[in-house]
Order: sequence, then structure tokens, then C-alpha cells
Amino acid sequence: MAAVRAAVASVTRVAAPAPSGPNGVGTRVLDLVDTDRVEPFQSGDARRELLVRFWYPRAIKSECRPAPYSDPAVWNYFSKLLNVPLPVVRTNSCLAAPILEGAWPVVVFTHGYTGTFTDYTFLFEDLASRGYIVASVDHTYEAAAVALPDGRLVKSVFGSPFSDGGRADSEAFMSAEAVRLRDVHFVVDELARLNARPDSPFAGRIDTASIAIAGHSFGGLTALEAVQQDARIRAAVLIDGVVTEEAVHATEKPVLILDAGRVRWDDEKRHLWNKLEGPRYAVNLKDAEHVTPTDAVWLASGAVRTGHMSPENTVAAVREYVAAFLEAHLLGRPPVPLLTEPSMRYPDAEVSGPSPLVRSVQ
Repeated sequence: MAAVRAAVASVTRVAAPAPSGPNGVGTRVLDLVDTDRVEPFQSGDARRELLVRFWYPRAIKSECRPAPYSDPAVWNYFSKLLNVPLPVVRTNSCLAAPILEGAWPVVVFTHGYTGTFTDYTFLFEDLASRGYIVASVDHTYEAAAVALPDGRLVKSVFGSPFSDGGRADSEAFMSAEAVRLRDVHFVVDELARLNARPDSPFAGRIDTASIAIAGHSFGGLTALEAVQQDARIRAAVLIDGVVTEEAVHATEKPVLILDAGRVRWDDEKRHLWNKLEGPRYAVNLKDAEHVTPTDAVWLASGAVRTGHMSPENTVAAVREYVAAFLEAHLLGRPPVPLLTEPSMRYPDAEVSGPSPLVRSVQ
């Protein structure tokens, strides 16, 4: 953490990595209220309120208002928690730009425990540029901080990744996970409503038959459980995901396990691998760390381990493996060798393929 603080404090301005796809990128935040659910983390009868930030392919020649990386109230709060000034971040997205014509597949994303929904902007902007809608969920009262439209800054009841004293006990995890799963199911419901409503910015633009879910860390556990429980979700990406044996059930849906710095397969991951009865892929970024697949890899460049690959090449690797998996199992294209064979471009990426020969990976 000291190295990360020093790295982010050493610059006043930083730019998010440029997307690699052919489309411009739009982004907007929607405030969604689940009228059927009482807010589980507060007393009273207030309904569960979620912010979801969308990234999507932007309409050609539309006006571009540069989108902020984060809400200023949230960014200032993080600066106080870290006790360093945070840089101004230039994104590659246009705020509230109209979406490009067409019906686009969707990736619902769920962040790490007490994280926030912009922690993976380098991946979201890239997916949008390739022709996906990303719907990243801010899990209110668990996320480190959520800036609601009425001006409230809602802080996590579980603490934050930047401060000591946060709750990391099994009871906290169980309650947070139960709420997260209902959040995800609600957001998938909302996708259909947003697609059907004529006043929606996404009216007729969402391919509701092509929905995947992805998550990092604790969000990986959420993604795993959601893909097993929700028939509308077709595939899952677990980015250095937490796995518990109780959460693993047999599934024929495609799953990508993208780990960071795994030295060996633990019993839970091995159990998961053997329960994946459909297309399954495992990629491990050698000598990386848990935050390597997050924006920390470029916001605090040089302070986050990336093995022998540069931060720039690591960003490219995460993008390419996730995109290759989605192209095969959301768009129906033939799987590319990147998913099953070693890559000269990404030498620190260890790949296990879907062959039955690797059922007992060690």
C-alpha cells in the first residue's frame, strides 16, 4: 500500500489506457431502485437503491463530453482514506453519449469486496470499444463509497480497502454475498426493462439473449453463483475470484478463470474446475498480485506486480483473454488458440485448456 500511495501521489494527471476496439465509447450512470426490496443494510422501509455505470459503443459523430473517471465526492473520499492527493484521470469515454445503432451483448460486472464500480475502467472501455455493453454494479453500503444523485455519499458498512478495521469475517461475507446476488438478478431484470422502455437511453439496443457476468475477487464468487442460478446469464468470467466449495455446483455454462499470481491450485479451485462440465478455461498471470487485474496496474504503474510483463502488456493480456472468451461464448465465434495454447505475446500467462486431460490440474 505504501508503494501504491507513493506512485499515485507522484503524478497529477494520468490517462486511462486507450481502448483497442474500433468503436468510440460512451458511458452513463443510472440510478435504479428495486421497489420490491427493502434496503437490507439499513433500518426503516427505504427501498434498495443501486447505481449502475454503463459503458457502450458510442454513436458515430455524436458530441463528446469527456467523462470523469469517478464521481468527485468518491474520489475526494478515497484521497482522504489514502492520505495522498489523487491525480486527475482522463478517460476514453464520452459522458451520456448516444449508443451506436444495433443490439449489443452485455457483460454485467460485480466489483471486489468493498471496491467500487469504476475499479476496472481499462477493461470496461475496451469491451465497449469492441461492441459490448458493460453494466458495472455499485453494491450500495458494501462498496467503499457510492455518490447517490440526491447528494448523499453512502459509505461502506464493512470498511474499505484503504483503511484498517474493516469487517472481513464470515458473517459479513455471507450477508454481503446474499445481497450481491439479489442485486445482480435485479440488474438483469432491469436490462430487459431498459431495452423495452421507449424513453430509455438503451431502448432496443440490448441483446437480452446474450448476457455474461464477470467479477473480481469477491465479485468472482458472485459471478460464479449468479451464472449457476440465473438461466438468463450465459457465461461467467472469474477474475482472481474467491471460491468456496459450498458455492460450487455442476454447470455446463462456459467459465473463464483468470487468476493472478496463483502458485498452485487450492482445493476449492480444483473442486470448481472438476464441476465445470461445459467449456472451461484457466489462465494464470504468473508473479502478478490480486490487484493486478484492476485499474491499480496503470494508476499506480510500477507499484503493482506484473511478473516479467510490463503494466502495458498486462493490461493488453487481461483485455485479450476476456474478449477472446466472450467472443467464443457470447458471440458464438470459434475459440481462438489464445484460450488454449501458450502465447508468445503474453509469456507470463499460463493457460489450461478445456480438454478432459486437465481435469486434475495440480
